[in-house]
Amino acid sequence: MTLTWKNLWNAAGIAFPLSLVSLCSATTPDVQTLIETWNKDKPGGVAVAWVDEKGVQFFQTGRFATADDRPITPDTQFEIGSITKVFTSLLLAESARAGKVSRDDPMTKYLKVPTTPEGLARLDKITLLMLATHTSGLLRLPPNLIPANPRDPYADYTPEMLLAALAKSAADVKAPADYAYSNFGAAVLGQALAAAWGQSYAEALRQHVLDPLGLKQTTLGMTGTTVPGNMAPGHDEQGTPAPNWTCDAIAPAGALRSSTREMALFLQACLGLRETPLATSFTATVQPQRPLVGLVGSIGLAWHLTADNPPIIWHNGGTGGYRSFIGFEPRGKRGVVVLVNSGQSPDGLAMKLLRGDVQLPVEITLPVAQLPEYVGDFALTPAVGMNVTVQDGRLAVQVTGQPRFPVYASAKDKFFYTVVDAQITFQRDAAGHVTGIVLHQNGRDFAAAKK
Repeated sequence: MTLTWKNLWNAAGIAFPLSLVSLCSATTPDVQTLIETWNKDKPGGVAVAWVDEKGVQFFQTGRFATADDRPITPDTQFEIGSITKVFTSLLLAESARAGKVSRDDPMTKYLKVPTTPEGLARLDKITLLMLATHTSGLLRLPPNLIPANPRDPYADYTPEMLLAALAKSAADVKAPADYAYSNFGAAVLGQALAAAWGQSYAEALRQHVLDPLGLKQTTLGMTGTTVPGNMAPGHDEQGTPAPNWTCDAIAPAGALRSSTREMALFLQACLGLRETPLATSFTATVQPQRPLVGLVGSIGLAWHLTADNPPIIWHNGGTGGYRSFIGFEPRGKRGVVVLVNSGQSPDGLAMKLLRGDVQLPVEITLPVAQLPEYVGDFALTPAVGMNVTVQDGRLAVQVTGQPRFPVYASAKDKFFYTVVDAQITFQRDAAGHVTGIVLHQNGRDFAAAKK
């Protein structure tokens, strides 16, 4: 359910803006070629829905798994992870429209937290709006989350445990706070809204959001529920089969399962291309509310908005074996959904589709003996660096505070990422020694000198 790699260095405190201008509708051959190239050698598949004023186009490639040759289709189900948060915030907007809540209500109006009067006074400062904009000051994950099964980490996390986590957090909460992405806060928001309706979260979401939108096959993977027969099995970053995630109290942060056919209906509603009873609430969710500290742009109700004019509105998602992305540009009436049942993020792929830039770099093979020339530490800032090593016969780059990811050669001294839409070029001096790196991302260049 993490939000990562929208900008390469966001966790390190350097903001690289998304540059999603010049959007255009991608053509069928381009999209199909792009996703087939992207999915090469992966164990699962990719499903894409492109939406514009002309309608919906579906594209897919791959299969359920190495041992399951069923093809990916527009009706194949995937876990969509943190995209669930935009549904939860749509429930907030709809609850406010119906007069059940105000976004400025303290969450303690609906959740009875077992804490001291002093702790309750601190928690009283956390509003529903702060929870929807990740400005509540709550941690990314509940402090008492100790899963019995790390491969299904939220299955045994109950509402009682969520309230206990709030009580435990009371002494440290300072609301309002700067933007800091929080699954904990999203879960609290959903449970507070459910309490306001006098229903479970699953019941409230179904009655007030999913059914009015006609999303009959979009469901929550609640603890104890069975996996749909057309759910493509997940695979982790190493390509190993991964179990499905299920949720109890954390469901509002990332428990939804859906298909590109149903998400296309949702995206059409987001863009106003399909009439629904939630039109006013959709509009409310995409209004900028707070700046993204450490990133470029702003946040609406869960949706992230780039700083472009017009802004691109997006969210991504990830669980143990799935990754997902949804993004759209309201003025141009176009958007895309990408769902994959593997551990590699499709964010760069989705951005290419939104921009109409559907050409992928082609990997070449460099002599193994040449790779050590690139190894070393490179300084982006005094506090943030890029460490380059050789792993499994290719280069791998780790940025301060981030995981290490492979990069692929497209020419001598030129490499590209697949986890994000970015490239790097190594610089050399007159003697041919590597002296620096230039990162190319979103139309901008960032130089890093070798230490």
